[in-house]
Amino acid sequence: MSGIHRLPQEVADAIAAGEVIERPASVVKELIENALDAEARRITVDVRGAGRTSIRVNDDGSGIEAAELHLAFVRHATSKVAALPDLNAITTLGFRGEALASIAAVADVECSSGGARIHLRAGEVLEHGAGPLLPGVNVEVRDLFANVPARLKFLKSDATEVAAIRDTVASYALLNPHVRFQLTIDGRVALSTSGDGDRRRSSAAVHGAAVAAEMLEIVGLPLIKGIVSQPRVSRGSRDWIVLAVNARPIASRTLLYALEECYQGRLERGRHPVAVLDIGIDPELVDVNVHPAKREVRFRDENAVFAAVQRAVRAALGGSEPFFYRAPSTAVATSTFNAGAAESPARAGVAVQDLVTREAPAEAPLRPLGQIGQGYIVAEGPQGLVLVDQHAAHERILYNRLLARLRDGKGMTQPLLMPAAIDVEPALMAAASDHASGLAALGLELEEFGPRSLRITSIPAEMPVSRATKAVQETLAALAENRSDGAIEKAAAELACHSAVRFGDVLDVAEQRRLLTDLEQAEESITCPHGRPTRLLVEWQELKRHFRRNY
Repeated sequence: MSGIHRLPQEVADAIAAGEVIERPASVVKELIENALDAEARRITVDVRGAGRTSIRVNDDGSGIEAAELHLAFVRHATSKVAALPDLNAITTLGFRGEALASIAAVADVECSSGGARIHLRAGEVLEHGAGPLLPGVNVEVRDLFANVPARLKFLKSDATEVAAIRDTVASYALLNPHVRFQLTIDGRVALSTSGDGDRRRSSAAVHGAAVAAEMLEIVGLPLIKGIVSQPRVSRGSRDWIVLAVNARPIASRTLLYALEECYQGRLERGRHPVAVLDIGIDPELVDVNVHPAKREVRFRDENAVFAAVQRAVRAALGGSEPFFYRAPSTAVATSTFNAGAAESPARAGVAVQDLVTREAPAEAPLRPLGQIGQGYIVAEGPQGLVLVDQHAAHERILYNRLLARLRDGKGMTQPLLMPAAIDVEPALMAAASDHASGLAALGLELEEFGPRSLRITSIPAEMPVSRATKAVQETLAALAENRSDGAIEKAAAELACHSAVRFGDVLDVAEQRRLLTDLEQAEESITCPHGRPTRLLVEWQELKRHFRRNY
């Protein structure tokens, strides 16, 4: 093994470039950030060959002075940081002076700005002189990774790389509605925004008109800007969640959890909201220099940011409209698919076209007609025929009662004549101790019965005694797994689930009527606390259309 030696400059540059430029979307990201830092109001991105052949980005920002154009491609040359203290007050998206140098190290690059032009290949300057006098900056990146072919092997399919590019442009377009973005893929416009500052219009360009119509604006909170989806709009992945700090897209498990916790009980498990959240914060309170590609940040007071996000999202969701799940019809499906969406809801996994009508008013209660399929109540309402999942509906009713008792601090319990002892793990013992008062307010009272045992002395009034042991174990597990402020609410959801009527239980007419009445009076009654739908509506109009009735 040879001794320690200094790497050749071209090797060092290629390694450094790899930290910043991982794929074509990385090039797009860095060039868009430069344009936004230059206060551009129009940014166009043209991509050929999934970004391998060429990427051209043009903007109308302040540009680069002709005399400084060559410095822009020198590693760690930047106009945004001059001294060490500046790192504590970063207000720009780019600041390390790595982007252009890293791109030039792994591609053929041509850049024009301020009446000058420079051409580089693999980091070497080939030409430098006069160029066209254009507004802003025009950068063309060709033959990406041609000089480091091993890097090409790690790229995904063309479709995947194009999708990553589109997602990158979409994120910045959503976060900067005042900037006009246009993305062209192989000569075809893939994304275009108006740049008029309307966040809903940007959402329509990115998400499609049908989804944009369901977005709720966050207002009245200077710290956080953005939009979040009504609970009736969801995706099967987190692809349509954009989180940012000072308009810089970031990845943050903490903020993601803060957002999704607000949808607890509103979305079915495995479904995720559509959201764009931009947290404005004093630059001195956040460190953006913790990842080579600046994807991650570190907050000085993470709890305060977490709480602010939850306040903002909960406030927006407070204005969401109640709704039924509606049986999909041909007419609804056609109107939704033709609403200008960038991709069909079926392909994108967005639940939109079956969730549109409002709840029936309380003065027109549902009338039970009977039970079918072992656990569905058939009812008649003013809007049509309604099918109710009896377990999910009862679970929601009980969950709301438990939360009310939790707020009041007064649990309704049934003491056990013979307290039941259960063996639990240390983590569950700790959860029982830490949340004893909250559990008591829910009606569940436990006491230690040895080093690894608990004794159940009282359970919620509605819970069948036969379900107590399993209910306690799963409730404590929910508490142990969730250490956020909403942990006790998840415990309430578990208790409600174990107390509710089962799917398959036979209910007489009086029980059906009582359940439907309670459901109509319950808040958030469209889903159970785990997010499953409680009911399905088949509208009278749909029945008339199906049976060809005009009256």
